[in-house]
Amino acid sequence: MHDPHPRLTHQERKILEGIEAGLRGDASLNRRLRSLGHTTADTEGSWGAALRHRLGWFTAVLAIGCVALFLLAVASSSSGALWLFSAVWVITVVCLMRLLLRAVARRRDAAARRRAD
Repeated sequence: MHDPHPRLTHQERKILEGIEAGLRGDASLNRRLRSLGHTTADTEGSWGAALRHRLGWFTAVLAIGCVALFLLAVASSSSGALWLFSAVWVITVVCLMRLLLRAVARRRDAAARRRAD
């Protein structure tokens, strides 16, 4: 059997085990170590990572486009413009919901970290 600490005395091993147990109990350190070296590009495609990081800007552009399409649909009374407005509006609402859920999750995580400290 291979001893992971071959040059340590019994007392040093006990001290080291105590330190390791304390570090394992730190939830925020565990979370940071699990995500160390991982980028969003590793877990998602490049389009998904770009959308995730720029969701606020993307939503703002969609909202501006939504207003423009609404004005076009009202001015022209065209059913095509109205359908296009509807599609962009749904996508904008979905993006707004994702932003809201992300903000709620951030607040929940911050509150959990404050309670853990």
